[in-house]
Amino acid sequence: MARIKRIYYRPKQRRLRWPLHCAVLCLTLFSGALSADTLAVVYPDLPPPYKQVFDQIIQGIETEHNDTLIKYPIDKPIPPDNLLQTMNDAGVNRVITLGRRGYAYNNTLKKTYFVVTGALPIKPNGVSGVSLIAAPANLFEQLRTLSPKTRQVFVVYTSKSEWLIEKAKQAAADKQLTLIAKKVTDLGEAVEHYQDILQSANSVTDAIWLPLDNITANENVILPLLLRESWDKNFVVFSSKPGHVRRGFLFTLFPDNFQDGACLAQMVASMKAGEKEPGVELSLTRRVGVNLRTASHLGLEYSVKMKSSFYQTFPQSGF
Repeated sequence: MARIKRIYYRPKQRRLRWPLHCAVLCLTLFSGALSADTLAVVYPDLPPPYKQVFDQIIQGIETEHNDTLIKYPIDKPIPPDNLLQTMNDAGVNRVITLGRRGYAYNNTLKKTYFVVTGALPIKPNGVSGVSLIAAPANLFEQLRTLSPKTRQVFVVYTSKSEWLIEKAKQAAADKQLTLIAKKVTDLGEAVEHYQDILQSANSVTDAIWLPLDNITANENVILPLLLRESWDKNFVVFSSKPGHVRRGFLFTLFPDNFQDGACLAQMVASMKAGEKEPGVELSLTRRVGVNLRTASHLGLEYSVKMKSSFYQTFPQSGF
């Protein structure tokens, strides 16, 4: 079991004159000597229900880290150098940052520590960690289960999601699916290509996948188009964004916060040990959310046992 310390950053009281790093050093001395293997977790200090997400991630981290774990819940921005000094005084030798508030300290911390990031849809751009983006292999596995007749998947993407499409091509082949990928540069091209797909594709054997892409999964233009046309043409559409299943697409994968936390702890330990190169890993979640109204409209029927295995179903009442 990890020895856990929890350090809060809050505005100083007027009578408090100690530097922040001195206060933490005193806490360390009273708590006994730290292990040589000390992991820090920097994350937002948020109210429920957002707090639960980070609590679950940290629980996952705790299962994979058996030495000292120091928590740094951040409720207000602090100077990065102050946080770095505090960690130095506490004997930290590796760091996990969570969410945007945690990620804000990466540039400073990674100069001194092995740092990985979670609770964000990160992509390979100099950052290491576990992305919120679900692995295409797991999406395609669910597609084969939920829509067994599907044999071909269309995806429209931009350069921002090109790295994910490269992974998806091999994942689709492994699942005996053909992935037809079209790269576009703007919203107009994306609309035009989606219209071509909907006009020519076979609604029985073909499906559309929406990756996390601000252009090709545009909320104001692309989503209304696909929701309307896919319903009229009985076309399977699934998405990498959890919120889209509520809107009417067949399914998505929800984050597995506990699993992601465990993976983050394993990754930073492996990096420190020289066993793993820095990089981004996709989430291995299998928490499927299914829109049962859409499934019924498409003529897809699921057993009671299968429905009980779904992480979430929609609509959540009255169906």
